[in-house]
Amino acid sequence: VNTFDNYDKYFFLDREAMKTLPHPLEGYLFPDTYFIDPLNFYSENLIQLMLENFERKIGEDLKKEATRSISDIVTMASIVEKEVRTKKDIPIVAGILWKRLDNSWLLGADATILYLKDDRSIDYQDLKEDSPYNTRVKGGLPPGPISNPGLESLKAALNPQDSPYWYYLTTPDTGEVIYAKTNDEHNSNKARYLN
Repeated sequence: VNTFDNYDKYFFLDREAMKTLPHPLEGYLFPDTYFIDPLNFYSENLIQLMLENFERKIGEDLKKEATRSISDIVTMASIVEKEVRTKKDIPIVAGILWKRLDNSWLLGADATILYLKDDRSIDYQDLKEDSPYNTRVKGGLPPGPISNPGLESLKAALNPQDSPYWYYLTTPDTGEVIYAKTNDEHNSNKARYLN
């Protein structure tokens, strides 16, 4: 991926912004099933297929409906992709996270910390780590996407669902998303579902 140099072909790629990212094309390599000829396989061809698929699946929507930068939409979609598992919750969580961002709240998304850790466990020290990807201590979005989001997450980041909620958690056993309107309600949910 580091040898990819065809940024200008795709309207949604920003070469300059991507120079500083650890994985420049992350977020834009559309997750899908690809049929590859093993005798004529080159990594650049797969990258091109994935980018073309991204453009085919969501490109027109991004051109017509985006009210934020494409980079911000894809970054938000990548967070939502990792935060929730259920299709019905994806647009609601996208709405909560955009609402937090628009009101100068910290996003507080554990998925961004897990991206730093490269594994599934977070401890108390991780929550305080000074990193642009730690949305519990740094305001705004992380510098770039943390995953390659699917179509549902991309559409939700583009058109989030309004709700009265400001908080959510995902239960570790079932993956159910529990919502809250207040911090007190959220703390009660944490005590009930996470301890």
